[in-house]
Parts: sequence; structure tokens; C-alpha cells
Amino acid sequence: MLVLLFLLIHCLFQLGQIQFWTRPIEPDGSWAFVVFNSAGAMPSRVTAKLSHLGMQNPAGYNVTEVFDGVSLGVMKPDDVLKVSVNPTGVFFGKAIVLS
Repeated sequence: MLVLLFLLIHCLFQLGQIQFWTRPIEPDGSWAFVVFNSAGAMPSRVTAKLSHLGMQNPAGYNVTEVFDGVSLGVMKPDDVLKVSVNPTGVFFGKAIVLS
């Protein structure tokens, strides 16, 4: 099952030692995403527009941090996601599409 999960997720892009990974989830139009910091020294403050992560729904998304269930609120494609990612750590989020 773990192998199948990795076949369904893909790396969108990499900026230095920061990688952005996404996967479509249910309901249709929603996304799971991971921001991975491969640096081993210090936490990194990471920013990215939702549209750069493939999230294009004009009504926006309800964005949540998955591990702790912390809501980041409603965000639209031009809004900027701002997260801190520990060294060799990940930020794991989900963006549930709004209609």
C-alpha cells in the first residue's frame, strides 16, 4: 500500500532544499500537499501561492495542517501559504475545495 501511495503523489518543484509534493484527494478538486525541507541545519520559513501548487479553484479551499488538525483558514489561489518546516522535516496539509 505504501508503494501505491508514492505512485500517486508527485513532486511539483524544488526550490533549493525545499520540495513541494501534491496529490489529488476526495472530494474532487481537493489536494493533499507536502512541503519537505531536506536541509539539515535550521528550520525554513516557506512561502508559496496556492496556484503554484496546482490549486486553481476560484472559490478557494479550506486549508488544514494534517498532523495537528490546525486550520489555516480559507485560502484562494492567489493567497500565499506560509509555513515553517523543521530540518529534514515536512509540513503535511490538505486543501478541501469550496463550492
